[in-house]
Amino acid sequence: MKIINTFWIAILLIPYANAAFTETEVHQLQEINEKYIKKAEDSKAQLDKKIQEAIKNLPEQKSKIINLNKSWNNTIEKKCELFIFESLNTDAEIAMINECLANEYLSEAKFFERLNY
Repeated sequence: MKIINTFWIAILLIPYANAAFTETEVHQLQEINEKYIKKAEDSKAQLDKKIQEAIKNLPEQKSKIINLNKSWNNTIEKKCELFIFESLNTDAEIAMINECLANEYLSEAKFFERLNY
């Protein structure tokens, strides 16, 4: 019985044996993730700036601008979830979601920038 239990435990752990990373690999993955997180944060800040400019230039459209931004945020969230489905639960997941967010925020920012002209 003890041998059978040991066998099953070994079988269950074998797939995870290769998942162990060296300290260098963990550090590299962390740097990559931080790079994309920063890119997403910077893009979101740029978007927020463009929204504020649009509200300032078109105060009578403030509620429409705010509602559009809320809708757009929901769309971005769903779009990025769908876009990265293949990288879910992988090392690339954080980088992929943040790259998608950054690109979508910049796209929205360009739209609001066009409203200002």
